[in-house]
Amino acid sequence: MLETLQHLRIRFPRWVITWGLYFTDAIFAFFAFYSILIPILNKGGDYTQFELFLVFSAGQVILGIIFLPLNLYKSDPTVSRFYEIQQIAKVTFLIALVAVFVDALTLNDWPLNAQEILRYWFALIVSLSTSRWIFRSIQKYLLTKGYGLRKTIIVGVNDRGFQVADNITSHLNQGFDLLGFVHSDDDPEIDDSRDIHVIGHEKDLKSIILENQVSEVIVAPVVLEHTHLTRIITLANGSPVSIKIVPDLHEVISGLARTEQIYGIPLIKVNPNLETVYNTIIKRFLDLLIAIPTLIISSPLWVITSAIIKIDSKGPVFYKQDRVGKLHKHFTIYKFRTMFKNAEQFTGPVWASKKDTRITRVGRVLRRFRLDELPQLLMVIKGDMSLIGPRPERPYFVDKLVEEYPFYYRRHKIRPGITGWAQIKHPYDQNIEDVRQKLKYDFYYIENLSFSLDLKIMLSTVWVMVSGGGR
Repeated sequence: MLETLQHLRIRFPRWVITWGLYFTDAIFAFFAFYSILIPILNKGGDYTQFELFLVFSAGQVILGIIFLPLNLYKSDPTVSRFYEIQQIAKVTFLIALVAVFVDALTLNDWPLNAQEILRYWFALIVSLSTSRWIFRSIQKYLLTKGYGLRKTIIVGVNDRGFQVADNITSHLNQGFDLLGFVHSDDDPEIDDSRDIHVIGHEKDLKSIILENQVSEVIVAPVVLEHTHLTRIITLANGSPVSIKIVPDLHEVISGLARTEQIYGIPLIKVNPNLETVYNTIIKRFLDLLIAIPTLIISSPLWVITSAIIKIDSKGPVFYKQDRVGKLHKHFTIYKFRTMFKNAEQFTGPVWASKKDTRITRVGRVLRRFRLDELPQLLMVIKGDMSLIGPRPERPYFVDKLVEEYPFYYRRHKIRPGITGWAQIKHPYDQNIEDVRQKLKYDFYYIENLSFSLDLKIMLSTVWVMVSGGGR
């Protein structure tokens, strides 16, 4: 069943693909610039070739800055060409609409009118679509020749695993180079007549990954039992691999996981690489770009809020607490105090409830409009938190949750946030069931972390603050 694949198994570094896409786009975009924009600009003024080159270069840099956080420079050779071109068309059309809007505001000062802008946009789309189609087609062709294949193992010697293996070996343009199988604890007896290559057992998964330089792990259990899956994923923790799970119907239709497929077989993808350019650089830049002005603009509100808190009840203005952040690092979080002083003196750490008697009158208003979170802007600027991410939890609760959810550690792979997907999709925690539900939303956010999702969360949070739909 498992044939020996005679491939070069050469993989191109991600940065090579990213820069390749950028410069290929630039080359094809130049044709649109040369054929449409240069004649228009030369009609309105006498530009030198150097000035025109600077205009083109600036445009390409701006386009690259916009495309990068939107994952439009993905190195994955199996990316859908139709989907990618569709996304590029949407993004560039929005840019064109902004340019048309600017033209309407500036009257005669803008060098292009609306018709010329749309003509150039159409030419640019044709150019970029051609660029991406050619580039991705070459990538897919190279896959069939053994270039860019990702070394893959299947955890599960069973019918599910065999079906995935058949599809992988039959369709090399999916990018998988199947090395063999790894025994799972729930595997049935194997028919000796099957031609399969078993590399080892799941208990040695991490060493198997490292020794064989595996890039892809496909988990195909006989029964989708969550505790077993969590154990397998935990065994691979820290390894530079992408983990994909053959799901049951419930997981596919729940919408709480990112899915892809191998010729009809759906797979849940567990995002292994959270240290992306967007998460480490762009997201941090956006945090500072928003947090610093917001802190300055809201400073008068801080003064007013502080005075009202002092008038309403005894105790300090700010409430500080130890929380667990990225990479399990502890930090101190500050919030405007919304409870009476020493509220947990006799109860110890407990979750809040809807009619919590510990909350002050002013505290209820602050919570409703999320104003109690404003001091956390300081944590964002410092780098302990992000504007958007899983909420940081207290060490007391983290210790309890880790015991029940071994996969809980993934929440600490990224910076915690002031607001997040769980906060806009589910009310505040009152019991362990609320925590379970919020964990699903947190994991969804982690696996689908992107600029578009962050933007959606940010807009939803602003609406909650304005409408008073908070806790």
